[in-house]
Amino acid sequence: METRFKDIINQYPFFGDILETLDEAVYFCDVNGRLLYINKVAERLDGYTNEELYGRTVGEAYSLDGRTSPMLLALTTEKPVVDKAFRYIVNGREVYQICNARPVFFEGEKVGAYTIQKDVTQLMEVIEQNIILQKKIYLPNEDDLEGSRQDMGGLNRLIGEHPLFKECKDMAIRSARSDSPVLLTGETGSGKELFARCIHQNSKRKDGPFLAINCAAIPETLLESILFGTSKGIYTGAVERKGLFEEAEGGTLFLDEINSMPLFSQSKLLRALEEKEIQHLGSKQRIKINARIISSSNVFPEDAIRKKQIREDLFYRLAVVNIMIPNLASRKSDILLLTNHYIKLYNESFQKHILGLDEEVLRFFMNFIWPGNVRQLKHCLEAAMNLVTDEDLKIKIKHLPAYLLSGNNVTTGGYIQKMSIENNKHLKYPSQEKNGVFSTIYQKEKEEIIEALIENKGNVSKTAKQLGMHRQSLMYRIKKYNIT
Repeated sequence: METRFKDIINQYPFFGDILETLDEAVYFCDVNGRLLYINKVAERLDGYTNEELYGRTVGEAYSLDGRTSPMLLALTTEKPVVDKAFRYIVNGREVYQICNARPVFFEGEKVGAYTIQKDVTQLMEVIEQNIILQKKIYLPNEDDLEGSRQDMGGLNRLIGEHPLFKECKDMAIRSARSDSPVLLTGETGSGKELFARCIHQNSKRKDGPFLAINCAAIPETLLESILFGTSKGIYTGAVERKGLFEEAEGGTLFLDEINSMPLFSQSKLLRALEEKEIQHLGSKQRIKINARIISSSNVFPEDAIRKKQIREDLFYRLAVVNIMIPNLASRKSDILLLTNHYIKLYNESFQKHILGLDEEVLRFFMNFIWPGNVRQLKHCLEAAMNLVTDEDLKIKIKHLPAYLLSGNNVTTGGYIQKMSIENNKHLKYPSQEKNGVFSTIYQKEKEEIIEALIENKGNVSKTAKQLGMHRQSLMYRIKKYNIT
């Protein structure tokens, strides 16, 4: 293998260039497990040079063997090792890797193996720190303004009087009295995590931890180790790591976007829920768990099952209580209530005294479909509150984010609640309102900009200041309205 590897590099120098330009660490070993090559990424990661490791066995260099080294495992079994997550100690630090290893054959003879490894050490450290912080204080910072843990058990943050929304609140309170699994279904930004926190804070587990993880944000190769924990293995310096099930002992574990979890992991989750036991990855020891499971999906359950995003048997286990949270377009009557709530919050935060919405803005809000739901409304108001002054008294069209008025930014997000389709039939996109309220708003804003530009002799900076908007926002509108 050694001679052949050198011959390949010498005969095809571009092959070596490719290995050195990869973002992943690359290792080659011969049939005896002796290292022949590591690339620059591997050198930086491990603190060794290619020359220092050349000829040393994987066991000598990394204290790994055929069970703990994916490359040696591929070498001995003569089978590929795919997306294997593993840890090892090198130069006094623990490294967490995702690797793909394969045996190497030449003219029918096994001559060695290689592995390509992606370092996820920093990602795992961030996740672990996040879990620690969640255990210390499980209310996110943005909610500190909206009510404390003791204030009405979080009910004050579930804002809405629409019948569909009130029904969801009632179901949440009733479900808090038991330990039954709850599945929250709703569009992104509709408040699924707030509902989960509210259920936890009104349950007998309120003094226990509330831990949340977004299944869509974690690489599937790491998800199981984060949920179930990992054994210390047999290599020197390794430590046992608890998973979220253990960390949430006596409390609640919120699995956000469960429809993004790989089906293979879903089968393990189902087994853990049925047996109320887990096993650390790499261990046979069974551990009892006592955490309530609340999960969420941003896809309607029937669609998720049909598209094989959620196992049907897991759905029945998770959706003992299924709360369907309506999107904001389905409860337009709550918009003014939500708006007044957030303006009050931002008045306190920004030390302002804004009274509410201008009538044009209110009409705009009532006709807009809000693809980002309550979260989008909240961020929109936060952006406006950064621009509005006490002299304005109310939020006006000119204070809204430029993207909101572009006329082609509205999408349905691909998910409309089936129980409220009839309520959505009257909704129209702003781009369709050619002769309605939006046309009037656009025309009035265009006239105001033209008048201000004339008054300031075409000076864009002075005009933007006079209109109370950023220069970039004004330039966007000048281009949009074709003002020359």
